[in-house]
Amino acid sequence: MMKFWLIAILIFIVSTYILAKYTLQSNRKETGERIWRFGNGRSTYWRILTLCSFGITVVIILIIHCIGIPIL
Repeated sequence: MMKFWLIAILIFIVSTYILAKYTLQSNRKETGERIWRFGNGRSTYWRILTLCSFGITVVIILIIHCIGIPIL
């Protein structure tokens, strides 16, 4: 079970990093500097990014399970 959690956490961290690297600057420009700094632009961005990373992690774990690679 420990192996499963380590793989899941690693996939989550890597997917979060990749998504943030490619979407952070464009989202910051799109929302505007004032809303990003003082409004809820930053928290909304990170909430959506976390949910997307979680979804990617679940999909990758399911693909690994369906292929037949034992991770449990």
